[in-house]
Parts: sequence; C-alpha cells; structure tokens
Amino acid sequence: MRRSKAVTAFALLTSATLVLSACGGGGTSGDQGGQQNADPGKIGAQDEVFQRPKVDDIGEIAIAVEEGFDDYQNYIGASNSFANTIALSNVIPSPYFTDFVDGKLVIKVDGDLMESIKVVSSDPQVIEWKVRKEAVWSDGEQIDCDDFYLKWLAATSKATIKGDDGTEVSIWDATPTGYENIEKIECSDNDKTVKTSFFKDKPYADYRGIFSTPGSDGLLPAHVLEKQTGIADIMKVTPEQNDDQVKKAAEFFTKGWRGYNKDLSLSGSAYMIESTDLKDQTVLVRNPKWWGNPGGPARVILKTNTDSQSATQQLQNKEVAVIAPQADPAVAQQLRGDSAFTVFAAGGQTFEHVDFNMSLPLFKNNKELRLAIGQCFDNQGLVDKLIKDVDPNATPLGSLVMMPNEVGYEDHYSDLGKGDVAAAKKTLEDAGWKQGADGIYAKGEFRASFKLGHKIVQRRADTVRILQDKCKQAGIEIIQDQADDFNSKRLTASEFDAALFAWVGQPLKAGAYGNYASKDAGGSGNYNLYSNKQVDEKWKAANGELDYQKRLTMMNEVDKLMRDDLHSIPLFQLPDFAASDANIGPIAYVGVGGGVTWNLFAWQKK
Repeated sequence: MRRSKAVTAFALLTSATLVLSACGGGGTSGDQGGQQNADPGKIGAQDEVFQRPKVDDIGEIAIAVEEGFDDYQNYIGASNSFANTIALSNVIPSPYFTDFVDGKLVIKVDGDLMESIKVVSSDPQVIEWKVRKEAVWSDGEQIDCDDFYLKWLAATSKATIKGDDGTEVSIWDATPTGYENIEKIECSDNDKTVKTSFFKDKPYADYRGIFSTPGSDGLLPAHVLEKQTGIADIMKVTPEQNDDQVKKAAEFFTKGWRGYNKDLSLSGSAYMIESTDLKDQTVLVRNPKWWGNPGGPARVILKTNTDSQSATQQLQNKEVAVIAPQADPAVAQQLRGDSAFTVFAAGGQTFEHVDFNMSLPLFKNNKELRLAIGQCFDNQGLVDKLIKDVDPNATPLGSLVMMPNEVGYEDHYSDLGKGDVAAAKKTLEDAGWKQGADGIYAKGEFRASFKLGHKIVQRRADTVRILQDKCKQAGIEIIQDQADDFNSKRLTASEFDAALFAWVGQPLKAGAYGNYASKDAGGSGNYNLYSNKQVDEKWKAANGELDYQKRLTMMNEVDKLMRDDLHSIPLFQLPDFAASDANIGPIAYVGVGGGVTWNLFAWQKK
C-alpha cells in the first residue's frame, strides 16, 4: 500500500509499515492474530516451520492482477506498494512465512531459507537466526549476515536530510520500527548465523516482523549494494556515520534498486523476475539457483487488468487461469454460479479508509469539519451496496489498528459513519460555520469543500459517489479526484486534499507504526502528515510490551487517541477475493503474503 493496498497488524514496511493496496485483500476468514504471540520472550521459543511441498510441473500459468509490478525496491516509503508484493513474495527471501491454515493466518519460520529462529535470551532479548547453508542469491552469492545487517543499517542510520515539510527524515527512507530496539548484530558460522541483541530496556514483541514482514518484506542482496557503491564491507558502515560512504549506500538503497534491472534485482526464493514492462506484464520463472522444491508453475505471467468484469472475461475465455480483481458483487455472483470456476472470498486484513491531509489548513485548523465529515459518511451504505454480496458478514470498520475478526478488536468509531446529516450540520453550525446560498457551509476563509483523491478503481469511484450523497445534504462538498497514478505518485508525495485508499494488514501490528508516526519519529508511510507525539510514544511502548494482553490494551489506547484526532476515518474491511479455473488449485488470498500468489509454488492441476 502502499497506496493501492497497504499493510499492518503488529508489523510492516521495511519490517514495519503497512503496504498500500490498490484493490482488496490482506488476510483470512476466521479469527486472526490469536495467541501465537502470547509469550514472545520465552527462552527457546520457535514457531512452526514451513517448507514448500514437492509438486508436479504444470507449465505456464497466467494471472490477471489489478495493478502491475513497478518496483523491486518495495521497502521504502517512496515505493511501498502491494502491487509489487504480488510478484516479490516469491522472489525476495523472508525468514518468516505467512501460512493459511483452516481459515487462519499462521506465521511460520520459512524452513527453506532458515534452519531456525530462536529466542536465546529474554533479558536482554536476544534472537538467533540461522540461515540454511545452501541458501544463495540467484547470482550464486550466499544469503547471509550482511543482508540482515543492511536492513538494520537502513532502518537505524542517524544520517538525515530535510523533508518537504522541513523536518529531518532518514536518507534511507526506511521505518525504524523494531530495528531501533536492536543494540548490535553479530555474525558467526561463516556468516550464516545472525544474533540480534536488543537493548536491555527495549525488548520487541513482534520480532517476527524484522527482516521479514511475513510474506511482504524481506532481505535485499547487500553484496549488490557493495559492488555498485564500491563499499568493501557494508558491516563496517555504522548507524552513527553521516559521511560520504553512508550517503553513497543510502543513495543506492533508495534509488539503485528502483524499477527493475536484471543484474541488480536478484532473487533469493523459488522464482525470479524474467522480464517486466513495469506496468502491464511481469513474467516470473523458476529460480535456477533455488535449493528447495521447485514450484508447480514453471512460468508465471502476471497481466495487469484494472477492470473486474474484463478480468472475469479473461478467465472465462481461458486467457488467464486465475484472477484477483476488486471484490465486485456482480463478479462474485457470476462466478459462484458456474461450476467451471472456484471462488475465494473472506474478510481479510485490507481495509478502506479516508485520510485527511493534516498539513492543509482546511483540515489542520478545523477539527469540527473532520468530525462533520465523519458524521455524514454513510459507512453502512458502503457496506450494503459494495461489499455485502461478496461477504455477507461484512460490517463498517471501527478501528485503524485491528480488524473485526481479530482478537482484541474494539469499535472506537461507532458514533460516525451513519450518514447523519442533522448531526453533521449541527457540528458545523455550533462551531460558527454558515450555510451559503449554494448549500455549502463556510467559515471565514474556509469552505467545506475538498477533493477526495483515489486510484481509478470502479469501487472507489462508487464509494465517493455514496459518500457525496449524504455529505452534500449536510452542506459538505466532496469532489471526485481520481487518477491512475494516484497511489504510485500523488499519495506518497502527499499531493491530495483527502485520500481514499487501503492498507494491507497482517497478524503483527508493530509495523503499522510507520504509517501513523510523526515523520520525524519514523513515519515513512505517513502520507497524510499526521503527528501526535503521544501516539508515537504509546505505540512504541506497545511494541516493546511482551505481555500479549497488555499489548492489546495499549494498541486500543493508541487507536482511541487517533479517533480523538480524526486524521483518518476507517470505512470497511475489504473482502479478500480471487477466482480461478476449477482445475487449478489450491487458490486462496493472503494479502500480507502476496495476495493470490502467496502459495503460487503449490499450485497444481486437479
């Protein structure tokens, strides 16, 4: 999410930010985020191990996806997008893997990459990561401690530059969440064993989300950066440095891996990128250096199709075998009625929301306007008209940090989203706003009118139209502002009045910190420029709380603070949706794991 989609739960982006989502998807059905994290400080604790199964070769598979791959470097604020996760989840190596078991997300150790990941001390917290001896990048260089160190360096470097708003921001454009708790990294066993020692007073409960947002983030080839920058050993560059060497490293990290270059954009997983036009088509093939069981599809063609009906037509015409379009009611009903196809639909971790640009005087100086907008929003109408036919259990969303089917969920927005015209008008009038001859309220230099920007997606256009209705009756004008590059360019540059988009979440929550933290406190994904130091402090404290129940309470306290600020209004949990030829499977959708491609390697012909 990046823009289009986005990510969160107790983790994200470079290990800590939500991914933007263009369409839907993100989680699973059933309870999510259960007791797996209950005792993250237990000595010797290790999650279940996942290994890719041995399967038959099924040849070439074509998939229609809603948004095209455009960036190999998907782990910085400027490029973080779910569209890239679709391809990279089977390319970038990640110590943890998000499995989908009996309708639930289960975070497991990726046993193809890792021998083990263990808690070896809890005071101070020390985690030992053992990389498999045979694990190598697609150029034959080993995956090792240097790659872990690079992610830590990028997240914790003290080198900064002035951002557009005048604040000091990291030259690496990477969120520090989780990494900043690590005091040192030590390597042994020919650099295949990595030991991360956390500061004594800074344990990190969601350590599973560093070096890997399960399925969405992962390691980058440090040796490529070294070769391209002339840095002999990245591990000799320290977080405290602020010289030409660290600037050179950051320059490559933020720009050298952008887009796609076959010599630089390496794979450390089952597939590699063979070719891409960075828009309409990306081709994946098996990685010849992969040491695990080869995936079922030998060649995968990701075809971009932003239109749900058109993608359905492609599936029916056998131009593609699998589609992952927007959760469109008509498409869902159409395909469910035909035994030739299999449909997957369930409430996931992806959620739609509207963010106000908090640097804009209209919103920054008028909290009552933000409240009135929330009051005139008709969230139930959105669910009934856009979501119910896909997921009958869908309800309006009342939290920015948890989904309705997660342990610990509390609704803090129940007083909003009811399409209450009278309440919205009263809020404005009590604050001195006057309704003009054109029906729109105004106060001094301000007029209750704003553009609501979003990527060109039919459901989002419909969302704006539904929101416009009640708000217009309340004297608030919402102007449709859609653009194909809204997520990839304008959203990340904060060039909007208000933005309608989705974050793709996950069972870990610490990573979402980077989406809401102040820019100068690590908010690399904070596109609406929101800032509340109390939120920064409480979220950081929650990230270091090893008691599961206490952490849930603290996360809800953070959400209440954001509800009071009303910088963002949650709309609804977006159903994960995918469909396929009934002869191909198993097909499911795990947004944090790459959407419909999360288990690509296991696909078989029935």
